[in-house]
Amino acid sequence: MAVPVTALTLNQLIQKVAERLAIANWRTDGTSYLPCDDRFNLEKCIEKVNQGIRLFIDGAPREGWKWMRRTASVTLAPATTGTASAGTPTSLTDSDLADDYADDYFNTYTLKITDGTGEGETATVTDYTGSTGKFDFSGGLSGGSTPDTTSQYRICRSANVIDADPARYMLPADFGGEVLGKVTYAAETGHSTQIDWCDESVIRQRRATVVNSGYPVLAAIRPYQPTSSTITSSRRWEIIFDPEPSAADVVEFPYLLHFDGVQMYGGSVDSIDTNIIVDATLSTWFPKDDDLNGWYAEILAGTGQGSYAAITDYAGATGSITVADWLAPDGDAAGTDPGESSKFVLTPVKPYYHPAGFTFDGVLEAACLAACEIYSDQMDDTHFSELFFKRKLPEAVLKNGRTAPRKLGKMTDGPRQAMERTWKDISTDHDV
Repeated sequence: MAVPVTALTLNQLIQKVAERLAIANWRTDGTSYLPCDDRFNLEKCIEKVNQGIRLFIDGAPREGWKWMRRTASVTLAPATTGTASAGTPTSLTDSDLADDYADDYFNTYTLKITDGTGEGETATVTDYTGSTGKFDFSGGLSGGSTPDTTSQYRICRSANVIDADPARYMLPADFGGEVLGKVTYAAETGHSTQIDWCDESVIRQRRATVVNSGYPVLAAIRPYQPTSSTITSSRRWEIIFDPEPSAADVVEFPYLLHFDGVQMYGGSVDSIDTNIIVDATLSTWFPKDDDLNGWYAEILAGTGQGSYAAITDYAGATGSITVADWLAPDGDAAGTDPGESSKFVLTPVKPYYHPAGFTFDGVLEAACLAACEIYSDQMDDTHFSELFFKRKLPEAVLKNGRTAPRKLGKMTDGPRQAMERTWKDISTDHDV
């Protein structure tokens, strides 16, 4: 399904803020673009956009913004377990799996040693050979052990499984811990088994005694605690099930979206080599390899203006970004490669939209420009603050109400029942 081409992107919101704060960059043709080569100014613009979006969120009507009500979908992934028949520093072979699965079936997923040599260590599978049951992993196990015939392992075919445990799944990044309803199996699964929410301590206690497998009947939400020694905290959440799933089903539950903030980084190309651009300043912000893999680079000014590309590899030591190919602004192949001194921004997705949807573009723009006035000492003008609070926010409340169906009561030939609450009633919750 096509995305509305006139929808306001976060890049455009930040650009409008930059113009309002008089810190936008300007091209020779007189058009403006983000201050992507000035870290301080770009962060200042992002801050105002974040404040503006939060102004809008805080102005919700009594029943809340309906666009913040989302549905989480979790695809369950049963575990494949076994014992190594052979091992090397960079591979584990389980001959019992020979010819059970196709080549590459387990590629990109995490294998964990659950007992024996290497217990507790993990590795990401880079290649799987179906005819022999061999798992290859670049760099070896996380602790440096070499698997042997005592090594028992577990692997799940899901990128959201935590610690190769089929009972634990990472929830969406915009989930902030607030569940709005029941957890159920998706319609196409055909299951009638009921899943009940419980406190996570109940599942921990059950699993401490015995880990059962089957159709989950209990689920709990809890903050995700990374096990890596280099990460001490996280704002992400996880869901845990009991029993651990034995089938690849899908479960769903409604939740309230959590707005965490805009992510964007900018820079200027120091050098370029085919499909590799280098900006040494990025190494300060992203010192680890692969930190930007999967993000998008967009050229805002200079050679290649308008071209963009997905990042396939990032080298933290040098600030080098590798892309498969530069695409034209409309997404066609053969975009123009950037040159030295070209200005760019990096975003998690392309295109990068605000969370409320294009219906609320106008109120979001007014909110972000109002934030420039409210949270800036240099501005005495209140034009956009008045526009946001007196006009755009009340209009947004009306739009929010209209997303609910108008309830017409019982449709019979007899007297109508009393009307239920409609979007017009909802609009009176605010002084419109």
